[in-house]
Amino acid sequence: MNVFKKVKASALQYVLIISVIIALVVFAFIGLVSLQQRLQSKNTVYKEAIRNVQSAFQYLEHTKIDYNEEKEIQLSDIALENTIISKKHWGAFDMVTITCTINNESFTKVALVGNNNQKQDALHLQENNTPLVVVGKTKIVGNASLPKQGVKTGNIAGTSFYGNQLLYGRTKRSSSSLPSIQNLSYLKSLKNSIVGKDENLFFELEEGMLKEQTFLEETIFTASNATVFLRNITLRGNIIVYSSTKIKVDKSAILEDVLLIAPIIEIGKNTVGNFQAFATKELKVGEQCDLKYPSALVLLSNKSQKNIANTPEASFFIKKGAKIKGIVLFENEDTQKINFNQQVVIAENTMITGEVYCNQNLELLGTVYGSVYTNKFITKQFGSVYVNHLYNAEINRTKLPVSYCGLAIEGNTQKVAKWVY
Repeated sequence: MNVFKKVKASALQYVLIISVIIALVVFAFIGLVSLQQRLQSKNTVYKEAIRNVQSAFQYLEHTKIDYNEEKEIQLSDIALENTIISKKHWGAFDMVTITCTINNESFTKVALVGNNNQKQDALHLQENNTPLVVVGKTKIVGNASLPKQGVKTGNIAGTSFYGNQLLYGRTKRSSSSLPSIQNLSYLKSLKNSIVGKDENLFFELEEGMLKEQTFLEETIFTASNATVFLRNITLRGNIIVYSSTKIKVDKSAILEDVLLIAPIIEIGKNTVGNFQAFATKELKVGEQCDLKYPSALVLLSNKSQKNIANTPEASFFIKKGAKIKGIVLFENEDTQKINFNQQVVIAENTMITGEVYCNQNLELLGTVYGSVYTNKFITKQFGSVYVNHLYNAEINRTKLPVSYCGLAIEGNTQKVAKWVY
């Protein structure tokens, strides 16, 4: 019997082909397993970087970080972990960038942050030896710092106080000055923000333009010596609009996170947006405007009281039906405070969710869900002037969201107001 049989060549070819296929499958499987392991390791490292960035923002809540400097911190036991925090001003808020790198895997987040104070008073009325007088449907909910004369009821043109309680909260004695704003000197310098900037960072406005700049890039500017009209235009992100005379915002403009800087700023009726406006002479907000959080309306004036007394209308006027979520700030450098004109008027049917700060005279006829700081209330009704009277106004601290972050006063607890990258 012949045990050595001839094997057909075609059979050997089949064996070789099958062997090659098996080898390819094995190598593919090994490669897939290796790739999955690498991806899993990369994913683990990336998740750790994300956790470290989140921890860094929590670290920031109670830790002072210098502006325009980078601070390195170690947030884990990983030897190759590197977390860098940097902070700079962005209008009334701070902009914080945190980057965590682990084994060449990086994760970056950018946020606008502000002061978060859960113990903030509903009202801080400066000590001027004049009591607070509540009239009509006025309602104050929350703790209040008041002059030594406290709060009482009053009457305006036959209208008395209709509430059941003068104030829903505790009272304490106020001081002869308002709490200080920590970044006020920076806000005053904003008018010089374009000085010395690289020409390559400037751009020309065009109607119909869509311009976006991330907060990981350098700030870009548009500037003019004439009135700037913002209409049929979209501007988002790390952008500053400057005019040496006036800026007018039309309801057709879409503005998000940008800064507007001019002596006079007029925000037209029905404007919807999320931006910060900084004026030095006048700031007008039209009817039915809706400014989303975190917006800021700031008027830093150096007018003398003599000039203010001769002004027929308030230099800072928020008209009927406007809704603002964020900061309303008026600051006058003049220390002479004996005058009976309103520097800030918040009209009836307005809704401010946030903070109102006025170191001069405020006429509040609308609603504030948050906190009010003022030197004095002035109400002009039926041809008469009423000092420290609140007429049909509401201040309710309990309706301010606990996550709200705003003015840099009364403490240093900084939290995220908005993620911008």
